[in-house]
Amino acid sequence: MSRFPTRVAHACVQVSLPVARDAMARALLHETRASTPSDTATLGSLVLLPHQVDAVKRLRAALHEMHTALLADDVGLGKTYVALAVAQEYAHVLIIAPAALLPMWRSATARARCVHARLESVQRFSRATPPHIPRVAGTLVIIDEAHHLRTPSTRRYRAVASVVAGCDLLMLSATPVHNAVNDLRALFALALGSQANQLTDSRLARLIVRRTQHDGRPLVAERPPLHMPHHPALLDAILALPAPLPAHDGAVAGALIRLGLLRAWCSSDAALARALRQRLLRGEALRQALQAGRHPTSAELRSWLVGEHEVQLAFPELLAGHTPETGPLLDVLSAHLDAARYLLRTHERASDGDHSRVHALRTIMGSHPDLPVVAFSQYSATVRAIGRALADIAGVGVLTAQRAWVAGGPISRREALAKFAPVAQGVPPPPSHQRIRLLLTTDLLAEGVNLQDAGVVVHLDLPWTDALRQQRVGRCARMGSPHNEVVVYRFEPPPQAEAAIELVARLERKARLSARLVGESGREAVQNEERRLASGASPARSRSPADAATTIRSLLLTWIADAVVGARPALESGTPCCAVVAEHSGFVSVVALRDGTSALVGGSSQRHALGVDRLRLTTSPQRLLEMLRAITVTAHPLVGATTSWPRACRMLLRWIDRQVLSAELGDSELCASPSHVRVRNAVSGVMADLSPAQRVALRSAHARALDVIARSHGFAAERALSEWLATARDTSTAAWLSQWALWPALAACVTTAAVTPPSRGQAPHVVAAVLFEARDRRE
Repeated sequence: MSRFPTRVAHACVQVSLPVARDAMARALLHETRASTPSDTATLGSLVLLPHQVDAVKRLRAALHEMHTALLADDVGLGKTYVALAVAQEYAHVLIIAPAALLPMWRSATARARCVHARLESVQRFSRATPPHIPRVAGTLVIIDEAHHLRTPSTRRYRAVASVVAGCDLLMLSATPVHNAVNDLRALFALALGSQANQLTDSRLARLIVRRTQHDGRPLVAERPPLHMPHHPALLDAILALPAPLPAHDGAVAGALIRLGLLRAWCSSDAALARALRQRLLRGEALRQALQAGRHPTSAELRSWLVGEHEVQLAFPELLAGHTPETGPLLDVLSAHLDAARYLLRTHERASDGDHSRVHALRTIMGSHPDLPVVAFSQYSATVRAIGRALADIAGVGVLTAQRAWVAGGPISRREALAKFAPVAQGVPPPPSHQRIRLLLTTDLLAEGVNLQDAGVVVHLDLPWTDALRQQRVGRCARMGSPHNEVVVYRFEPPPQAEAAIELVARLERKARLSARLVGESGREAVQNEERRLASGASPARSRSPADAATTIRSLLLTWIADAVVGARPALESGTPCCAVVAEHSGFVSVVALRDGTSALVGGSSQRHALGVDRLRLTTSPQRLLEMLRAITVTAHPLVGATTSWPRACRMLLRWIDRQVLSAELGDSELCASPSHVRVRNAVSGVMADLSPAQRVALRSAHARALDVIARSHGFAAERALSEWLATARDTSTAAWLSQWALWPALAACVTTAAVTPPSRGQAPHVVAAVLFEARDRRE
């Protein structure tokens, strides 16, 4: 018998499958009426679309539960206005975004009438003196393009972590995972600290909101890759380049130099030529330093001004901290520079790749005469060289971080965007003779800029991450596009060069990692699923918790819409259950918890070799989705009695006991980080060493200290708790327990709202369940 009052063992009332599904859906979605995702909401002068309204509901629930959430909707689904709709419930809002996106945010906040929002650029937090932001109760921090904060070791990350401490944090990024799983952990660590390393799939499904389709977005049509000419001699010369002279602190690696040259070559001949000339100039800087009796460090090397035609040194002989043996080092440097000069000469004789790129772009423009084309590259040298080669064509523009220009001369960035994408920029279309049909740009425009006028995207080179490749396409394939599809071309490295740098393989590996952690991106994933279902194949298993959560929510909404209102019986006499025939025994149920939330819990069994039928509990969104799909499409109600309910009751009883006990002890997921445990144990140890009279005197300070620990979450809070713990040795127990309020780093991290104690209201109970009976057991 459970130590806690529950209604798990309440009588099972057999109902029809639609009634059981309707009861489950209403409990999980907290619906009291037959609502559908077509419900609308206003945001200032805007009316949110149904998928945006749904995202707002889910994000508010996540922020209420864990004080953080990630909106990872695919590019072009309107994350900005979803975030501002969430912000309506907060008295104070801080928006942190890349500097290039601040004008867009100013316009959006004006349209949404979010006058209480403060805007700051994420770049300002990289300075030695970050912006001073007063801490105000009830603040929501919105971080746009949050993947810029995926490196905890940076000054920017630590500064932002201090700002978001004690606040609710909403992060926006269509591509939160760029290189590794730690990217996602670092984002959640801003609010959750080291607890982000232990997030389960079920928790991630509630923290991440991601959708990848909408009827207003065009399809993405990928064309076969365009291969560029290959020159074996040039590739061999790059791979044979001797290691450069390393910096004194050993920070420069020859392998990275060769990799950089290979990537530049795969972009364009112009990019490789520029990289080689810069390498030669840097080598001459090293030579001058060595001849002056100094071996510089990498930091000093970067401080020199390396121009196109000269090298300006900072008097290295005056800065010398040691005098190396320059003879052997000069020999190594000379060998590297001689090889680099030979490589440059070889490249100049064999540089015809750019001619092929220019010819391919002319062909693409001829194939799509009425569609604006945007071509992306990582290298400004690439877009400048190709822009010059295409200067004989009317309507070609070039945009880099330094400037924008057309055949008639330089123009401003705003003019370039207005002439290329007037609809996206909200300006009247230019005269036909001023229109830009082909915009060659660096990845400056791959983030946060609307270019939905464009119907063709060209990858002049492949970026280092799949996330950036998605962002390039997402600039055009977004809501408001006048095109039914966006055509994508890409220039792929020659096979031999690809074998050397493995760029395509790296991109595919990173794409698979992102799909597993966050979800697949783009309408092509939806199209693939539709083709699978049309061919009679079983649905593909969701690859991420966020995808599974979104699909589950869609299924639940259809269950509510399909239910017959008049057929809903009064079920106070028991728990509504329905039994169906399936491949394996098990159940799927909805459990109402004390805090007012509901959890989806399932159990499934498989017959083992020894003939034992073991039932295993699961809260995995991916596994639960398979169960819900089974009772949506292929379920056959079972006629007659079932024996599965008692076993399901026992398993659910044990699961609820664990949840209730965890809540009673205050050992929630937010308080289980190593830093919290260490500090709580230290406080308890300090109190245990005191006399009874001292413990009575410090009882109030002890309670306040435990409350501070419980309300301190996130990366900055854990650092502050560790620092506070370190001061315990330097002061008396009474002063230490009370000084947290005087410890600025810790006081700034404490959430303003007190921790809500576990509710003593309605006991946990099973709302509804569907039981699976294996076919072989019924025969």
